[in-house]
Parts: sequence; structure tokens; C-alpha cells
Amino acid sequence: MSLEFSKLNIAKFDDLKKISKSIMNKFFLITLLLSISTLLFSQNTTTKIFFDKSGKATTEALAYYYRTIESPAYYKSFYLTGTIYFEGKILNANKNNELGNLYAGKCQWYYKNGKLKTVKTFDEKGVENGESIYYFENGKVWKEISYVNGKIKDNTFIEYDETGLANKIFEEEFNNNVNDWDLYQSDKSACVIADGMLELNALTAEGTSRFIAIPNNSSHIIIEALIDISTLKNGAKAGIIYGFKDWQNYNFFVITNSTFYVGTVFEGLSAVKAEDMYASNILKTGYNNLKILNIEDKSIFSINGEVQINANSYRLYGSKVGFVVSGNNKITIDKLITKEVNYNVNNNAEIGGQNEDKNVKATGSGFFISKNGYLATNYHVIDEAKTIFVETKYDGVVKNYKATVIRSDKENDISILKIDDEKFMGLPKLEYAFKESGAMDVGASVFTIGFPLALTGMGKEAKFTDGKISSKTGYNNSINTFQTTVPVQPGNSGGPLFDDKGKLIGIINAKIKDGDNVSYGIKLNYLKNLIEVLSETIDMPNNTTISALTLPEQVKILSNYVVLIKIK
Repeated sequence: MSLEFSKLNIAKFDDLKKISKSIMNKFFLITLLLSISTLLFSQNTTTKIFFDKSGKATTEALAYYYRTIESPAYYKSFYLTGTIYFEGKILNANKNNELGNLYAGKCQWYYKNGKLKTVKTFDEKGVENGESIYYFENGKVWKEISYVNGKIKDNTFIEYDETGLANKIFEEEFNNNVNDWDLYQSDKSACVIADGMLELNALTAEGTSRFIAIPNNSSHIIIEALIDISTLKNGAKAGIIYGFKDWQNYNFFVITNSTFYVGTVFEGLSAVKAEDMYASNILKTGYNNLKILNIEDKSIFSINGEVQINANSYRLYGSKVGFVVSGNNKITIDKLITKEVNYNVNNNAEIGGQNEDKNVKATGSGFFISKNGYLATNYHVIDEAKTIFVETKYDGVVKNYKATVIRSDKENDISILKIDDEKFMGLPKLEYAFKESGAMDVGASVFTIGFPLALTGMGKEAKFTDGKISSKTGYNNSINTFQTTVPVQPGNSGGPLFDDKGKLIGIINAKIKDGDNVSYGIKLNYLKNLIEVLSETIDMPNNTTISALTLPEQVKILSNYVVLIKIK
């Protein structure tokens, strides 16, 4: 038994040696692979791929910029001067042509002077989703375009000039029927979208038309279309109908193969400004560019870039724009563009206009508690408001929206507002969280972001101040507030109070006038209680990723969600 036992032990020992050797070999192989991977990645991070101005790979001598990899799938590009050109996530970085790249997340391009040029947002499949912002070289916003699954939302975007004047642009390129053209065929007419064009065919002597509604809040508009009349018979007409309410109320600009007509119909009565007037530049083959400028007190009509006639500005009876063609004729339309001029001012949203702060009686602070436009502030901020505007600054873009009061808790000085404005497109998921219990210890570090004295000296940049929790109760031992050492001023009321992890713990609501940095914040639980009785269920912010960031990084992100409240 003793001998057998010894042999058995020896056999087991030999097996263990084999297993151990196998494990060591595998460990060595894994270590070697990791080392090679690290070496290769290290080499990639220092490798520069040079591109010309069009984004095609080239030599360093002919390059406009170069690209490097900072970490897996995260890239940066630099002008040859060393100034940053691009930063962001690229899922598939094409070595030969930047047009072949597959981007993800938020990606940013820059001008040579270091200012932002473009900010785009992509999903994890590389499809553009969310808001894209384009800037002038001086840093001012040029275009704001919202994308849904790679397509411009409602075919509409906002474009600014360098003075801040905003225009709402609608572009129909006929690559789908999202705008609901009447695409049908009958014994009288046919209308189809094919190959990026709209084909309109009148099959009888009556002629036919098609319209879509393009709502606007101003009579100051520009309309432009490309129309091919190459199959139009002599004397037949085709062109644009606009400001259309019904066949008793509309405006028109139509052409033949050599003349044009301009006029309006009001309550069935026709007033023709130009009838069968000759235009030498009408193209009998190819596309004619018809353009209408209805600006101030003038209407200007041009064909292929040449003004044909000026007239008194025509009233827009309705919001429909479309095309018309005479009987037994067919036309093809390649593009339709409308531009609502001075969109923000005439829309009463007062965004970007010089009068945005006119007649403001008081200001305060507030903050987003949901991505679909719910905001929290103090009851005393909005108590006597006839009209409420909120000024947001998200990713550096300033906008103003009208808001309404949804629910208030007067006793605890809390109100919940909601942006009530069709131009508000919502926000991405909020990148902060409510603190679970809201409880805080005395001595804990806290900070606020708000708009103190915004219109009376301190300006409309969000201000950061910090301090400590000095008491778990507030004025006269009130249990619904904290006392803090955070310095605040008039206008800070309604601003968020965060802990050192960037989690919301309350709302700034008061200070002692003659006290040295004595301020008060309403505890978070009272805001939660008010949220829970809203008629609409909203998801409270729960993103904790900023907790690992430095304080300046936290403040940069959180400032996106703090708003200036303007009371009129």
C-alpha cells in the first residue's frame, strides 16, 4: 500500500508539472501578445497620416493636416502648424480618404485660428443623429441642423448671418416623401417622386397642381425652385403657387417657354402685375431657377438669376407652397427651397434679436430636470410673471424659449416649468444625477451655477461659486433647507446646488442680506415630491459619469443645463 501510494503521488506530481508548464506557456504567450499589442498601439499613436484639403491621403510636403490616434477609436487631427483640426471617435478610420470614415459620438472640427468650425453627433452605427452646429470663423453660429437617422428633421434648419439674424430654411430635395406631397395617379393627373425629382403631369385640359404646408410666422420669405419645362407646349404655363389658402386666395409666379406671369388672387378677384411678359433668359431645355423674394414692402421675381419685376409685397393668405402646370403638360421639379427671413424676431421667440431682453422685469436661475424641457426654479422667481422666457446655452449655442408654469409648491418655494416652444428640439440625455437621498453632512463641499445680477452688471455668462454645508437646517431652524457658505446674489435664486460629485442636492433660494456668505438651499426631496405629482411621468436624471471628472470638467458639463429665467 505504501509503495502504491508513493507511485500514485509521483504520477500526480508529474501531472501537476505538466499542467503548470502548460499554464506558464499560455501565460507567456498572453504576455507576449499583450506586449506586441501595446507596442503596435504605441506605434500607431505616433504614426501620422497626412491628408490634403479635400481629405485625401497625400505626402507630408503636400499635406493640409495630419491624423493621429489617441486611444482605441479616438482620433485627433492637426494642421501642420500644430493647431487642432479634428477630435472625436472614428469607428472606421479610412487611410486613403476621410470621406470613408465612420464616426461615432460627438465629433468636432476646428478652424486654423482654434475656434470651432463644426460639431456633429453620430450614433454607434455612424449615422448622424442629434444637433449639428456650424460656426463662422469668428466663433458665431452659422447653422443649426437637427438630424434624425441621417436625415434633416422636417427638412428644416436654422441659418444665421454674422450679425446674429436668423433665417429658417426649408429644403426639399425629393429624396423621400416626408413632406407628404399628394403622390397619386388618376385619370386627370399624376404625381411621383423619382430619382430625386418631383414629376407633375396634367392628363386633361384642366391642368393640375400639388402643394405642401410650410408653416411660417412671417410674411418675409424667399422661395426658390428649379423647374424643367422642356416638354411644355407653346403657350402652356407652369410655375410656383405660394401663400396658398384655397383657390380663392393665393399668389402665383408662372412661366411659359418665353414669357412669365405674376399676380395674386384675393377672395376670387385676380390682380395681375405681369401678364405674358417676355423673358429672354428662360431655358427651353434644362432647369429654370424661379425665385421670389417677399421682403419688407417689396416682392422681387427673378428667372435664372435675373430680376424680371419688382412689385408691392404680396400678402400670404395661407402657408401652402407648391407647383402648377397647364393641361396636357408635364414638368419636373428638382428642388424647392423656402427661407423665412428674420425668423427669430418675427417669431416672437426673440432669439438672437436685439430686443431679446427688452421689458424684462426680473431674472432668476433654473435648470433642466428632463431632456424634454422640464425645468426647476423657485416659486418666488416666477410668482408675478406674465410671460416667462428661458435663455439656454448648450454647447456654446444661446437660444431663448417661451416657458409655462406646470406645477408649484409655494410653501417650499419650488416651481416646475416646461419649455412651450415648437422650436425646442429637446436635449440629449442629461449628464448628471439626483443624489439618492439628498442628505448631506455638515462640512461637505457644495457648489452652485447660476446667473446673479445678469442684466445689471454681472453679465449673462453662468457663474460658479462654492462653499460648505454649515447646517442641516435653514433660517429659523427650517427643516426644508440647508444653510451653506456658498456666496450668492440676486439672480442666483432657482439655481441648482450640487455636491462635490456633481450630484444635485437642492435648489438655491435665499441669502441673508447682511450675513457674510450665508445662503440657503431647498433640499432635493421636496423637488422630488413635486416631480412625482406631475401629470406626465418624467425620468429623473441618473447619469453618474461626471462623478469621476475634475471640478472644472463637471462645471463645464453642468453649465449646459442651467438656464437664465427672464420674467416679463
